[in-house]
Amino acid sequence: MKRLDIASIEELEEIFKIKSVEITTTIRDSIQEALTDNKKVAHLFDIAMEGFESIFEIDLPKKDWKLALENCLKHYEEWEMGDDALDTYLIIKQL
Repeated sequence: MKRLDIASIEELEEIFKIKSVEITTTIRDSIQEALTDNKKVAHLFDIAMEGFESIFEIDLPKKDWKLALENCLKHYEEWEMGDDALDTYLIIKQL
């Protein structure tokens, strides 16, 4: 799980619009942790926005893990990150 401190919704949209190694790895690692802990939901991000006291959470239900990991795998392959691609592939196989 990663905490994102943002100033606006637009900033949050930009973070997820761009393919990022950091965000991709956070998604993969959060799913791996949830799988290891036998959870039904992977907690991906905590989002803190200026002007709000509450922390918003982004979670991913187990039924969506495979699709998310397949997307992570595509990104790692595009970035030619072989070790990360292999690690992601192995998590998919565990599912």
